[in-house]
Amino acid sequence: MKKISLLAGAFLLSGCSINVIDTANVTTEQLYDLSDPEGDGVINARDNCLDTPLGAAIGNDGCGMDVIEKVRVTLLVNFATDSSVVEAKYFPEIQKLAALMKDYQSVNVSIEGHTSLVGGAQYNKALSLRRAEAVKSILVNRYSVDPARVEAKGYGFEQLLVEGNSDFANAQNRRIVAEIAGGKEVIDMKWNIYSVDDRE
Repeated sequence: MKKISLLAGAFLLSGCSINVIDTANVTTEQLYDLSDPEGDGVINARDNCLDTPLGAAIGNDGCGMDVIEKVRVTLLVNFATDSSVVEAKYFPEIQKLAALMKDYQSVNVSIEGHTSLVGGAQYNKALSLRRAEAVKSILVNRYSVDPARVEAKGYGFEQLLVEGNSDFANAQNRRIVAEIAGGKEVIDMKWNIYSVDDRE
């Protein structure tokens, strides 16, 4: 019986031989491009925007995230009594507005004309509109702004800047105010230690 057990054990052990497989020369075929030459953290296989600017905040598709950069401008032009003539000293300010509108092509401007309390309401309403139209004319004819992007409004003395009927109040109230609406899409940039927040 001992012999049979030994023979059975030897038979079983001979069936458990070890086979070593050499895998050193086997290569795995790479199916996807896992490189990231932009360094944006998204591999090329998933990157839909291979030219994202360095430092841009990106989504999972590798594209920069757009934000609307809003613009705000104050244009203040004052007028002589009962006049809608824009003095040449205000042209540089109007030119700055025109330059901003060329930079922000989706932006429109509302030119608001205002008057002092001197005179009747109906007359002042018409005068304030003439003032707004005069500034619009300079934007369009001198600085080549598309007229469809400029709206002229006359408010008369409905929106006084300074209350009262003094010489100072009247001079301050004979004015133009420009209101910008809109902005432009820009790439949102990631924050880093050198980032500076815009101050109002």
